[in-house]
Amino acid sequence: MKCKITLQERLKDLRVSHKLNLEELAKLTGISKSALGNYENDDYKEINHGNLVVLAQFYKVSTDYLLGLTENKNHPNTDLTNLHLSDNMIDLLLSGSINNRLLCEIATHDKFKELMADTEIFIDGIATKCFNDINDYLKDVRTEIISQNPYVK
Repeated sequence: MKCKITLQERLKDLRVSHKLNLEELAKLTGISKSALGNYENDDYKEINHGNLVVLAQFYKVSTDYLLGLTENKNHPNTDLTNLHLSDNMIDLLLSGSINNRLLCEIATHDKFKELMADTEIFIDGIATKCFNDINDYLKDVRTEIISQNPYVK
């Protein structure tokens, strides 16, 4: 089950990840320390629209990200044509029949390049061809050994 992160949690996470305390953030954004503290309080539900925009610009994220409308911090509303996805892939991603979050985790894993190389080897049949070549070579060597060995019948 997916847990939705609140606006308050996102604001606090961003501040902490930037290694700022409320006072420092207040100086950098021009938003009062008390307002910033209220915005991070779970009980506080109102935030000035102007301040929301200021915080989004400061953290270099979209207001949609802060509001929880998207999980994408850095690339809101990216044009699909820039991603070079086929129609079938887009349909698959939109269908909900696969775990898109897991797919993202796989694609951003540090071993993903190795997985892609291994997949390409499999898809292109390179490994199969190599195994067939090895088996053919072993068959030839076996035949040669048997033909040279008088004790084998």
